[in-house]
Amino acid sequence: MVALVIFSVVILSLVGLSFRVAKSGTRATDQALSMAVLLSKLDLATETSFDSLGHLVGCDTTVSGRTKVIGCTSVTSTTVRLDSVQIIVHTTLPGARPDTIWLSRAKWRFVPMR
Repeated sequence: MVALVIFSVVILSLVGLSFRVAKSGTRATDQALSMAVLLSKLDLATETSFDSLGHLVGCDTTVSGRTKVIGCTSVTSTTVRLDSVQIIVHTTLPGARPDTIWLSRAKWRFVPMR
């Protein structure tokens, strides 16, 4: 009888530990999806020509399972030759904070060699 009580206490403590490990694994997967969306939007804003930055404005939604990742891009014209790009990515998970990246893009200017 004592062995059964000891065995049940050990099993109950392992159940709590396995639940905690599974929860942190799920959170890491959701964070990896959010970072992938953020980096893809950043690459797109970096590779797009200066004159076409206005086409990136808007929000996109990526769905994986029950998780939605919403990535929004806005472009603000600072000067004639400088634009500021803001990328915000947030998820529908409770407690998740949005990630924001600011990027300044300058228009390429040809300087002839003399």
